Amino acid sequence: MRNSKVRARLAAGKLRLRIRDLRNLGARTERMLNAIGVDTAEELRRRGPVRTYCELKQAGVASSLTVLWALAGALEPWPEGRCWREVARGGERLSLLLALEDYERSR
Repeated sequence: MRNSKVRARLAAGKLRLRIRDLRNLGARTERMLNAIGVDTAEELRRRGPVRTYCELKQAGVASSLTVLWALAGALEPWPEGRCWREVARGGERLSLLLALEDYERSR
């Protein structure tokens, strides 16, 4: 995704990313996300990784924290993403877990 022409087309709205085009996410994840009403990469970005993970969990289609790491990695930095393993080992792991706890408590 580092190709400047692709980035320019994205910025101009001439190219739409599918969920499966994002790093860490494939066709299976795309189907899981479609089941909760997330049909585009833009919608996933709008909802964010924590809310999306909670909705997947509530729907019974995801339970592993690996899904949270994958979602967070897919969205940071946009649109190139980072490997979910980096997210799981990195500094944002704790902030994601705290955000998850806060989100679940507020529901």
